[in-house]
Amino acid sequence: MRVPELIQPLLNEYLTLVQRELPDLMIGLYLVGSIALDAFNARYSDIDFTTIVSRPCTEMDVERLARIHHQIATNYPRWPLQGSYLQQHNLGHLGKISPPYPFYSDGALHTKTPHEEDSVTWWILKTIELAIFGPELPPFNVDWDALIEKMHENLNSYWKSFTMNPRRMAWLLTDYGVQWAVLGVLRQFYTFEENDIISKTGAGEYALKHLPVRWHSLIREAINIREQSGETRHKFKIARAIEAVRFLKYVIALCNSESTVVQSGN
Repeated sequence: MRVPELIQPLLNEYLTLVQRELPDLMIGLYLVGSIALDAFNARYSDIDFTTIVSRPCTEMDVERLARIHHQIATNYPRWPLQGSYLQQHNLGHLGKISPPYPFYSDGALHTKTPHEEDSVTWWILKTIELAIFGPELPPFNVDWDALIEKMHENLNSYWKSFTMNPRRMAWLLTDYGVQWAVLGVLRQFYTFEENDIISKTGAGEYALKHLPVRWHSLIREAINIREQSGETRHKFKIARAIEAVRFLKYVIALCNSESTVVQSGN
């Protein structure tokens, strides 16, 4: 019942194809990301998944999975799948797993490059588990301290690049870029403050209650873009982009300050 009706046909076809083409491979299919957080956005969300497999994937498995993903992408181009094919003993693992396991991203099934799962994915799998098919996942540990450390690294590398890298900064001239960056960095702010994970829109709404009024117009703009509600509050995109850079610098500095580095819990 938590899976949006719009994407149920896609998931049904994916599940049918995998079970038909590789009947002994899949143990379970679990959704993470925005769907698990009850925040699926038909305009911007990917379909993030974790498929638990019974054994390491062979070359033949990979060939068949690639064909399956190609068919799904052809039939349902609006909502890209993104996820991994893991064994149960990989759950909660930090760092790159060797030998590499297949993961599907940006329209391609990657098999040669070791992939590192996001700690947030582990947290969602453990605490919110949304199974489309398969049993309840076995217990596994999620290191919250490591999650927070990785999130700080991400804050000061990827998100900071939107204030320094010309290519990233140019992205802020677009509606998509503004909602992605403003709400993305606010998700991290929320986690540092509340020791919890939240959706992008939820992070924006939280920030409206906890950050100074001077930033509210930009935050509401990002929420409106993502939710396709309300009118733009900025007539000139260059001015909005400049404001977004200032906002990102402010939030990054705030998250790095002693007052917002929350002691780990749970």
